[in-house]
Amino acid sequence: MSYSGARIGYSTYRRVFPDISALKHSYPVAVEKKDGKITYKLVYERPERWRSIGQISKKAVSAILAAEDATFWKHGGYSAEAIRAAIEHNAKPNAKIKRGGSTITQQVVKNVFLSPEKTISRKLRELLLSVELERKLPKAKILEIYLNIAEWGPGVYGIEAASWRYFDKPSSLLTAREGAILAFMLPNPIRYKNSYRDGELTKFGSNRVAKILNRLWRSGKISEDEYSASGEPEDQVSSEL
Repeated sequence: MSYSGARIGYSTYRRVFPDISALKHSYPVAVEKKDGKITYKLVYERPERWRSIGQISKKAVSAILAAEDATFWKHGGYSAEAIRAAIEHNAKPNAKIKRGGSTITQQVVKNVFLSPEKTISRKLRELLLSVELERKLPKAKILEIYLNIAEWGPGVYGIEAASWRYFDKPSSLLTAREGAILAFMLPNPIRYKNSYRDGELTKFGSNRVAKILNRLWRSGKISEDEYSASGEPEDQVSSEL
């Protein structure tokens, strides 16, 4: 193979499988295009509102993990059980809320390196790159990246921006309930932001937040007193946790 042929082959490979090791020394930053779509560019200077995992409230982090990826610290990039559960749940005719089945690692890969297109080939690339990312970056670093790029409404990217937007405080001071509110919004921030206005949750939002807090209490992340003081009605917590 000629040099030019090898170069073209490598370029094609990198388009299909980007060099995710770049995340070791760079920061993904959201860029909104004219058509409203979001892409991420990698920068080498730490963004002003970027927060390390140790600078974020542990209770808020626990709430987000409980809602988004309960087995994050155990899986190797993807969860076969979560994918199976999502397929079974979404197949139900009365399933009002769809489940994605993606781990936090997969969401980082998809948002930073891939497109949101729903194709088998894209999903396969996502799975392979997620396994590779887990091998090249520490778990805590992957979680840090996720928390700093996640969207919490139009123009609100990263947990620090979300904390100031919704609670007027730094992410280091978020309570378990506030973390649960942010966790509840993650699957559909554009839609679910309307469930939390002027410091009040809608009935639907309150129900979802109560379930997340119940998970935290059951897993020992918050005490019974903290759970009781959260203000979310326990009678709204279903057995389907």
